[in-house]
Amino acid sequence: MSTDKPGTGVPTREQIAQSELFTATLEFWFTGSAHLRSPFPAPWHATLRERTAERFHAWLSALGEEARHAVNDTIVGEKLEELLFQCGSELATNEEERLTILYPFLPRPGDPIVGGGAGGAADSVVTGRRLHREGKDAFLEVRARRTATGEEWSTRFELP
Repeated sequence: MSTDKPGTGVPTREQIAQSELFTATLEFWFTGSAHLRSPFPAPWHATLRERTAERFHAWLSALGEEARHAVNDTIVGEKLEELLFQCGSELATNEEERLTILYPFLPRPGDPIVGGGAGGAADSVVTGRRLHREGKDAFLEVRARRTATGEEWSTRFELP
């Protein structure tokens, strides 16, 4: 990132928001791909861009000159993702939104579950999720309904 803020070596918020790395990182999480769906609803994108740029600018400004020079693209990308998810968590208004942001790769309500049946049709559909703790261990309980019978069932995933 170029720096135009006189005497500080720190890019402005606007320069950060317009930088290629910032734009690419946010677009990756906003648009999704074949293996990833965005955990961030489209109406949040503008606010997330603004808040993430503000927080990244504050983080970068707080670094000493030597530390700023040690910052590379990998560190920038990781910090941007950390701040993006932090800002997204703050925008979440319900447990389902928080779970989606915390665990973007796990099944969400409405997702089909295909169990190898004929024709690849959904055997079940996810109906809900909830966080469950046992001592120090955390699990995501996923509830589903069998498409053919309406039978409810659940499973859980241990969380890191």
